[in-house]
Amino acid sequence: MEKYDSDKQFEILLRRYKEIKKLSDEAELLRDDFNDAEQEALNYCNRTDPAIGMATSIRDLAKLRFNQRDVEGETSRSEGGVSQSFEEGIPKKIRSQLNGYRVARARKLS
Repeated sequence: MEKYDSDKQFEILLRRYKEIKKLSDEAELLRDDFNDAEQEALNYCNRTDPAIGMATSIRDLAKLRFNQRDVEGETSRSEGGVSQSFEEGIPKKIRSQLNGYRVARARKLS
């Protein structure tokens, strides 16, 4: 079974963004967003290491973070008659993909 490789997943994301967005000097920003997305997914799933199946969700979350970089902290925005709402936290679609990788934590009963 293939093991999750953070550097490999970032290279996939970077290569795709360079093709789509002609990304050049923003690679370090994308790396920061990728690292944050990876940590956010791990926290959500109660894991210390990502499963290989989480790779797409982590890349999607990194893309979302990168694309919303200039609107951090905003919940909605209206410009020129166009309204845009932003979901806080991990979007529902990505959460539903990650749900299969969540690890239950045992809690002490009082």
